[in-house]
Amino acid sequence: MKLILDVVTSEQVYSLVLMEEAAESSAAPCQLPTLDTTYEQYGGRDPEAKELAQWMQKPDIRAAAVVASGGMGKTCLAVDVAWRLWRCKQCSAGVLYVDCRGAFSRDAMVMRLRAAAGLSGEQGGVEGLLTALGKMCSADRLGGSLLVVVDNAEDPAAADGGTALAEVLTQLLLASAKIQLLVTSRVDVAVHNMPPPHTHRIAPLAPAVAAGLVQQLAKGVLTGEESRTVAEACGCVPLALRLVSEALVAGALPLEDVQEAVATRQDSTAPAADSGGGSTADRQQKQDMTVMFVEMVLRSLPAAMKEIAMQISAFTGVLTAASTAVVMGVVGSSEHEVRAQLASLHRLSVVLQHGDDSFLMHTHVRDVARKLLAEEAPPALRTAVRERFAHYAAGLLSRWQRLHESKALKLMAAEVAAHWSDVEQFLADVAGEAAGGNRPLLGAAAPPLPLSPQLLKDTALLSTLGNSDSLYAIGNAWMSAQYLTLTQKLVEVTGQPAPSQEGDAAAGEREQRLSHAAALLVRCEALMYTGEYEESEGLAARAVELYEQLLGRDSVGCAAALHLRASCLQGQGRGTDAVPLYRESLAVRQEALGPTHRHTTATITHLAMQLSMEGAHSEAEGLYRQVLEAHQRNLGSSHNLTAQALSNLAGCLHELGKLAEAEAMYRKALNVAFTLVGLAAVVREGGDLEAAEELYRQALDVCRTALGSRHPHSQMTLVALRELLTERGKDQEAEALEL
Repeated sequence: MKLILDVVTSEQVYSLVLMEEAAESSAAPCQLPTLDTTYEQYGGRDPEAKELAQWMQKPDIRAAAVVASGGMGKTCLAVDVAWRLWRCKQCSAGVLYVDCRGAFSRDAMVMRLRAAAGLSGEQGGVEGLLTALGKMCSADRLGGSLLVVVDNAEDPAAADGGTALAEVLTQLLLASAKIQLLVTSRVDVAVHNMPPPHTHRIAPLAPAVAAGLVQQLAKGVLTGEESRTVAEACGCVPLALRLVSEALVAGALPLEDVQEAVATRQDSTAPAADSGGGSTADRQQKQDMTVMFVEMVLRSLPAAMKEIAMQISAFTGVLTAASTAVVMGVVGSSEHEVRAQLASLHRLSVVLQHGDDSFLMHTHVRDVARKLLAEEAPPALRTAVRERFAHYAAGLLSRWQRLHESKALKLMAAEVAAHWSDVEQFLADVAGEAAGGNRPLLGAAAPPLPLSPQLLKDTALLSTLGNSDSLYAIGNAWMSAQYLTLTQKLVEVTGQPAPSQEGDAAAGEREQRLSHAAALLVRCEALMYTGEYEESEGLAARAVELYEQLLGRDSVGCAAALHLRASCLQGQGRGTDAVPLYRESLAVRQEALGPTHRHTTATITHLAMQLSMEGAHSEAEGLYRQVLEAHQRNLGSSHNLTAQALSNLAGCLHELGKLAEAEAMYRKALNVAFTLVGLAAVVREGGDLEAAEELYRQALDVCRTALGSRHPHSQMTLVALRELLTERGKDQEAEALEL
């Protein structure tokens, strides 16, 4: 467990332990963070929390949304409500807490949900998530609900206007009638074909409550009248109240500056009508005012503290003393000093406590700190922060690969869920354009981050990206236009002449050419994923030439290039040309890696698929059985790859007319989309067209979720469904399905 404390927070690790215990003892997990002490002390939302908790105890309420602009205290209110429901046994099946901050896509959101449910990256996509949640509900014997708190839902909603968010929320509610949702968001939340969530809009604090909060925070520094002045100046918005109060106490911000800023703002803006926090204009005005005070407070910090705030703004989510030390360039003996500096920023409310040794920045604070970094920091600091953060993010990928190889899949899933947005930030900087919802750290006007040979060497990035197994275990979120840009830059930087160095120049050149061959394969596989087989084949062919020159035709590197080139040919419909390359790659891999190695079984599987397509089902059957035996021995009967091997063998048996054995094998592996397709084909041939249609629809949904609509498997499944619909006389429905 200590392996991950520098990346995953202690609270997240504790949540994983709770999930493990729940699986063993049926004890319901509660993943809620502790309530902020200031929130508990001033109690300004207590009536709202009581009302919303009572509302959610009504039998017909399945979902509620806490909606407000940034800084109003949505998370605190939602956590307060959830704790009340937990303590009164309303949610006796458990409480899952999912922070969607930085999850700017459906895939990233599902990744967070799966991690909260204690699932690894190899346990069945959305279907696996829904099954796990259903089991948690079934395990409860008290008749309560399973409460899923979805925090900061505005980030996944930003990707497509909320469509994907609504789909995921709907799927959660349909997984079990015992599931309840409590969502926080800056935008309205919807679900499909179900009653809309109960929406609770947060208004600013009441003036008396806001003044009381200021007086509590600035005790002994401000008079009652001055506290009321600050509360009014800050619009009674909790985030602004805390930041300004702490800055006043620290002596960094004079009260006169606050009053002057308010007077200036009032002169330049017309007052918005008070509508209980529901008016769009009012919410925007409160948000603008909050941002103004955030900037005022950050500018007022001592120079050293402001510099730290600018540097840690690189993080999009959770940060620790260890990760902060990396970005500040003080790794090692100075880490305890970094921890003290973060504690100081926490006292000023510039960062918020997230766990025992972890913090995060409010979105408004981070955005303003990034603005200061881009516009006011010395150029050397800006460059250093980008480069250090790139090392940190690339190092995350390498670490996840090691966790994957050591079979620590649940720990890997938890880390990926917590820090994937940091990797997307790295991709955004490399590409010079937004990745997910993450904009380049220094803004769109800044040039893209160059990839240095030192970065590749220090982080083993090429080796990490060349291990596609760990990338696929992460899920679909890793593939993006920005990732494609990264792979192109890897080809370019490794294709440059080797830098001059002392010693053996020939050895340096050889190492550079080997790196270039590895980069070509990384780029090749990324393009294959998007269906660009012709270009990727050219890259693989160049890699074959390089490996053959440098290591020999019988090397493992050359075998990998031969395998990928054969896959590219297969994707172009040139399967006959692919077979000899697969056979050559297989011979090397069996000799060098062994018959049960994952790379060997991958080549066997691809060769068997091509042989089946050519009608050589008997030879393919033997190969499929070899793969199945290897996976059962190495991975166990419940692993996805074992299920996929069962499915492949069942499809081959189907072609050989062994329908009974084929159906039996398909039913052993029903958690794989390919299996659903194969079972649908068997059921269809048996004459049950209605059941076959339902299976094809399930398979299409799984394929699109796991692989994307453009993936060849999704397209093939769609074609099969259209053919079946036409066979059933549903021509219009078939035509409505878009390829």
